[in-house]
Amino acid sequence: MSKRLFIIGNGFDLSHNLPTRFNPDFKLIAKKNEQISCFWDFYQSQEIDIWSDFENLLAKPDFNELDQIFEGYEPDYSSDYERDRNAIITQVDLNGNLIDSLYEFAIQAEQQINKAAIIPSNFKLFNSKDLFVNFNYTHTLENLYGINANRILHVHGEVGQDNLILGYPEGDFLPEKYFYDMSGDERGAVQGIDIREYIEYARKNYIMDYYTYTAFEDLINKVESFDKVPQIKLLADFLNNIEVETIMVKGHSCAIDFPYFEYLNSYFREAKWIFYAFDENTKNNIKILVNTTNINNYNIVF
Repeated sequence: MSKRLFIIGNGFDLSHNLPTRFNPDFKLIAKKNEQISCFWDFYQSQEIDIWSDFENLLAKPDFNELDQIFEGYEPDYSSDYERDRNAIITQVDLNGNLIDSLYEFAIQAEQQINKAAIIPSNFKLFNSKDLFVNFNYTHTLENLYGINANRILHVHGEVGQDNLILGYPEGDFLPEKYFYDMSGDERGAVQGIDIREYIEYARKNYIMDYYTYTAFEDLINKVESFDKVPQIKLLADFLNNIEVETIMVKGHSCAIDFPYFEYLNSYFREAKWIFYAFDENTKNNIKILVNTTNINNYNIVF
């Protein structure tokens, strides 16, 4: 039986100076592993600084910029070689591959734990009977604070296991509007439409050939696959027959992962929530979260 449950987010690892920021830590790795290093600069029109921003904005690709990865790879119908026509399709395969970069990123952070120092306030706060729902891939709790592994659920996977999860909330895919001169008279009048509507229009009106159309379709399917399904059953199994009086949220931006908070609030209806806010932006996120998930009994601690 446990009385306290901690929810641990990326801010916890950052407080130990681990390299777990989106920018520069993950972005440098991802750019290094890309055929075109600026793929992630093209990806979104909105500026992103923190991990939760990156995950949320994976749902909002900007195809007005992303289509630049096709420049120079237009199908060459004068060639006798198929590779000169389908090179534009190959570009999709070579770019935007998150998973290899994600594993490299997680391992890189894990390797820095032995250089990190225990934070005394955390050491005093944690006890051997606490449970932890950890959204980080690293073993900071286990290696620095000696928390028994069976008291920790790495809900998005952990280093050393083939189970890392990254992505935007399921069902949130909403690309930026794609702008194109629909009149065809080159007067510069443009219309913003859904990217799938555009490529279907372009296909029907012979603006796109088979190879270009297929490349766009493959690219859309690839970026739409950057979603993540909430691991609620995994969480439910971890908490089976557990009693929790206090839920403490530490290092989580509270800007993502709402389904987990909703489940915990419904499962532990009498629990008191304590949110540790590390800046004003997090405090605002917490207020949105508690209103959205109907968490009533809570305090915010700075």
